[in-house]
Amino acid sequence: MRLLQDIPSRLKGIFDARRDGGDAGPYHGRRVWLLGLAVFLTSVAIGSILPRDPVTSVPAVGQIARPPPMLLAPDSDVPVEQQPLDDAAPDAAAPADMVSGVGADVWKTIAIRRGDTLTSILKREGHDDADIARAMQSQPAARALFRLTPGKSLQVRVDMDGALRELIYPLNQDESVRLLRSENGLEATRETRRLETRTARVTGVIETSLFEAGQEAGLSDAVIMKLVEIFGWDIDFALDLRRGDSFAVVYEEKFWLGQKAGDGAVLAAEFVNQGKVYRAAAHRGPDGATAYYTPEGLSLRREFLRTPVKFSRITSRFTRSPTRYHPILKRWTAHTGVDYGAPAGTPVRTTASGRVLFVGANGGYGKMVLIRHGSDYSTLYAHLSRFQPGIRPGGYVEQGQVIGFVGSTGLATGPHLHYEFQVKGIHRNPLTYKSPGAAPIAAQYREEFLRGAHVIGAQLDVISRNALAASSR
Repeated sequence: MRLLQDIPSRLKGIFDARRDGGDAGPYHGRRVWLLGLAVFLTSVAIGSILPRDPVTSVPAVGQIARPPPMLLAPDSDVPVEQQPLDDAAPDAAAPADMVSGVGADVWKTIAIRRGDTLTSILKREGHDDADIARAMQSQPAARALFRLTPGKSLQVRVDMDGALRELIYPLNQDESVRLLRSENGLEATRETRRLETRTARVTGVIETSLFEAGQEAGLSDAVIMKLVEIFGWDIDFALDLRRGDSFAVVYEEKFWLGQKAGDGAVLAAEFVNQGKVYRAAAHRGPDGATAYYTPEGLSLRREFLRTPVKFSRITSRFTRSPTRYHPILKRWTAHTGVDYGAPAGTPVRTTASGRVLFVGANGGYGKMVLIRHGSDYSTLYAHLSRFQPGIRPGGYVEQGQVIGFVGSTGLATGPHLHYEFQVKGIHRNPLTYKSPGAAPIAAQYREEFLRGAHVIGAQLDVISRNALAASSR
């Protein structure tokens, strides 16, 4: 240590002697520089092995253990892969008690299965925490966790010891329930996310099916089904589709922290079926409900949907004459309805709003539902495997509401739906009958709607031309 303390004075003496006119010969000068270099290297080497005084430093802030975006699709609510968050976004700020060292806390995404409860999920993941049960019982914000929706996902944060620190359950696109551990146990809050809305424009050409074409174009199942709903009064998607048919859709996408959180409303759509062009534009009423009209303001709704079973196939058509051989009765009969072949359990929806007249078993029809629509119309749905809970005689059903499920009860050789349509007590062919349309858009909204339909129609023109050009290459 004495040597190190003397080094500065020795070096100063050497350089002072050289400056004051000491021996300046070449060999002497070289020895002086070599000696100085040796002393310097020695000091560095010795200093590197000596213990240093402790220094208090501020540790660098590591990763912020904050919740990944809840990436949900409507109804199905299936999360997608997490991407890095934008620290500049206002929603990205994490509470102080969520800041930890790098790798300290880990977020996990847990899919909710049919029959799952929060307790069963956490036990499956190795968390058996009495605080969770207490929070669900005592805190109103946590009571939504008693009933979890299959297909959604939980976001769970655990610490280095595997203990649960935080849990987030999405209620919908905009709201979630959050459990956060504090000194007082788990505290539940109901939080609202500020979602950004963007407009997406997608086109596609059908080669095999609408679902495949839509998925290849990047549409979610929910948007594809919305297209079926919008054009379901004019197009029978079980019978009318052809290879080369095309679609174009302008719709809303919801984003949170730069990542897609789900789909919003369809703003406009076009479907070209066998060369005929169908177009729809959305209008939001004062109650927030969205309805679809032609560009001229005529409603796309009809009194009756074209088909009671989505994406099925027709196995037997309507005929009044005895030209259909019944495979069970072993004789030729008339067939005053249409049979739709579909897997057992496929949902059956009522084609129009009305009052239920009959629910139960009825001979060769098997399990059957009969519905009256106004004073002139009625529809019949037969060979069901079971009825939708809550469907009972005297009850009222909305158009498109599920009333039962495809089966093979009664005189049926396999699962299918037998559907009948009557007008003033007379059987009519539901595939060819043209039901009257609904009322046009209200007069007070007509001018505003027409302006908006013109603008969005121009967008459909552009993307439709792009789709046509792509399909012709």
